[in-house]
Amino acid sequence: MENNNNFQAEKDQHRILAKFLVNNTKLEELSAKLSIFNILKVLRIEQAEIRHSNVMAWLLNPQESHGLGQTFLRRVLSTILLDNESSTIKLTPARMELMNMLDVEIRREWKNIDLLAISESNKWVLLVENKIKSKATKRQLIKYIEIVQKEFPKFTIIPVLLTLEEDDNTELLEDIGYISWSHTQMYHVANHVFNQRQDRIPRDAKVFLQHYLVALRRITMQDEEIVRICKEIYRTHKDAIDLIVKWGATSQFGVVAESFISDNNNLFQLAVRPISVWFIPKEWKKEMLPCSNRWTFLSEPYPVACWFVFRQKRSKVGFVIEVGSMEDSKKRLKLINAFQDKGFKIGKKAFRPEAKYTRVHSIYRSLSDPDDPEEMEKQINELWKKSKDALDLTGKIIENFKWK
Repeated sequence: MENNNNFQAEKDQHRILAKFLVNNTKLEELSAKLSIFNILKVLRIEQAEIRHSNVMAWLLNPQESHGLGQTFLRRVLSTILLDNESSTIKLTPARMELMNMLDVEIRREWKNIDLLAISESNKWVLLVENKIKSKATKRQLIKYIEIVQKEFPKFTIIPVLLTLEEDDNTELLEDIGYISWSHTQMYHVANHVFNQRQDRIPRDAKVFLQHYLVALRRITMQDEEIVRICKEIYRTHKDAIDLIVKWGATSQFGVVAESFISDNNNLFQLAVRPISVWFIPKEWKKEMLPCSNRWTFLSEPYPVACWFVFRQKRSKVGFVIEVGSMEDSKKRLKLINAFQDKGFKIGKKAFRPEAKYTRVHSIYRSLSDPDDPEEMEKQINELWKKSKDALDLTGKIIENFKWK
């Protein structure tokens, strides 16, 4: 009966996708609009925080080749202050508009701070923490202010958290002295300055800025025509889009994780799920006996398994070694004790007779751009390297354990 239900579910999903893809004029219209050449899209940096910070650093520098001079920097600062008149910063938008800013120095990733703009003559520092997909922590933000205060004790600090949308934690940011600003607001400033000074911008810089403004317009959903088409498509094909989001949003992770396993001949893949890829080293497979545990999605059920996992909302990728369910609870308890004896940190719940799942090792790494396959690959390789000791110890435990 279960197999029949699964077959029917798959059949329904195929029908939903076919209805979405065949003769979908709105989808074709959207594809045509999105396929227009954009250099940032080609370079896969439309939503990469590091690349956006690089462009912003270039635009804020009055000495750079963009042809905007001090105008973009001045307008960003005066707009930030005008939009946040309730802040405790003593500088006013009017003062900013009248300042000479030719001495401004731009620093990128100085002491892990995304961007600093420093005016020695005017005694102010603009501190920008730029977040598109990931989130900033309160501790991180406070630390950055303390670092800048120590380095520039007599300067006025303008701390800004730049986010894709205006931050929901406005009160929290105000408590720690930060101003909340969005990429939407930055787009409007950049677009206004670009239109004002088009005749002064060198041709190559103008082309790049046009592409950058299109990228900003897309990620901030300022392109009204694209938004309208998207809404119409979603209204008509909600089930298909929800299905695509479920499986497609994590496709980059799945491709990279599966490639990692296939490239390592000593690994045996057990399952691929929307946000996780399961496997075990082949040496473990030789030692362990399959068991009818509750990991029913595994191609072969073993009591210990490894998996890479993608946490999309937190923009993190992780690696886990887990002990699953076993028919013999006493034997499972002996296995858990073996892990503890080897120095693994095991929670108290794992020693209960009814315990079914115990993560004996888990480690995570943040992703600045989850859509960048090179970064995903780099972080998965780093997780594997950092888990070598845990993997070796687990292998020894499995080898020495009395499975029969």
